[in-house]
Amino acid sequence: MIETAKIVLMVIAVVGLGQAAFLMLLLRHEGKRAFRANRWLMVFAFASCLSFIEDITDVLLTPKWMLLMAPVFMSMTFAFVPSIYLYFREIADRPVRRPIYHFVVLLPVFVATSGVVWILFDQFVPEIIHGTDVEIDIAIDQHIGLSVLLMTVFIGLYVQLFAYMPKIWKVALGYLRQAGEQLGADQLALRRWTLEILIGITVIFLIFTMTSVIDIFVDDGTWLTTLVQGSFALVFFRMCHLLASNPALFVQAEWEETEADLAESSTDQSVSVRVFDKSTQTEQGRQFLDDHDVARIRGRLDKVVDETEMLFDPLLSMPKLAHMIGATPNQLSHVLNQHIGKSFFDFVNEVRTKEASTLLINEPDRTVLDIATSVGFNSKSTFNLAFKKITGLTPSAYRRKNIDETDD
Repeated sequence: MIETAKIVLMVIAVVGLGQAAFLMLLLRHEGKRAFRANRWLMVFAFASCLSFIEDITDVLLTPKWMLLMAPVFMSMTFAFVPSIYLYFREIADRPVRRPIYHFVVLLPVFVATSGVVWILFDQFVPEIIHGTDVEIDIAIDQHIGLSVLLMTVFIGLYVQLFAYMPKIWKVALGYLRQAGEQLGADQLALRRWTLEILIGITVIFLIFTMTSVIDIFVDDGTWLTTLVQGSFALVFFRMCHLLASNPALFVQAEWEETEADLAESSTDQSVSVRVFDKSTQTEQGRQFLDDHDVARIRGRLDKVVDETEMLFDPLLSMPKLAHMIGATPNQLSHVLNQHIGKSFFDFVNEVRTKEASTLLINEPDRTVLDIATSVGFNSKSTFNLAFKKITGLTPSAYRRKNIDETDD
């Protein structure tokens, strides 16, 4: 008869498995542009699926079959933390050049666990085929080599955990500071998503660590496993909810090459020629900018300023402007701050103020408020502050001064 604790664990595992699978589908359906960052969350979700499957099979299958699958389950446990770290590196515009190196540890863990399984089958076949989990544990305890090998694997797991978690927090907090420079409603969704996944994953690993320590001093740790897997299920539920309500949070903008861009690229000997095909969009996931990319973003920014009235949109945000010029918000922020020397807020206000200063002189009968709203300011007070910061005068004083000079 199946124990109540194991039944509860299996129910949680089934629910968690469904949520993890649903999360993978949501991430996959965000499209190719989002795949660069989302692939690491998909690795995390896949590893979690295997963890939930392990709990289900632990209830339904015999110890023999559980041991046969143990190398896969154990090795994939080492994929959890690196996948989250690589995800935060990606969304923070700091992708790892060789991400595969972060998963190399899976191979020795798989080999070590396979060795444990082979020794057990070689020396304890009757106990494995007919015995229980407790009897297998006793067999492992009686074999010093097996005990040392398994202890080494578990110590390696904790070393990995405590090595990666500070890095994850450092990268995530750095990204949050960077996102704070981006105006618009999208910033709130990005910050909420980042904080919730960061805190959720941290809580899971803290629970995992504490329960593992407690498990040393108790005979049956099924209820501890239930607690950890229940935490996993709750995190996945929240992640699915956030993704469903805020689709494509980290979609990267595509470069939409014009004939002029291609011609410029072909004549620039300092950079390689890039040929873009609409069906493949080979540069759609670029994270780093070279000098040619910076020049291209600045050129498109100038075109938007000169040929459109987009910067006069009162609902303009960093992501919206970035999409217009074919860049990511982080790429646009980098160009504005490092190459133009202005924040997004100052850049937009300067363009709006320049247009407003012309209207104040050319249309003297228009009210200041009317001109302010026409160039994108939401209130007269905001307009006055921005205008005085740039010109040194209030709009009314600027109008009076220039009209008087014209009359003279």
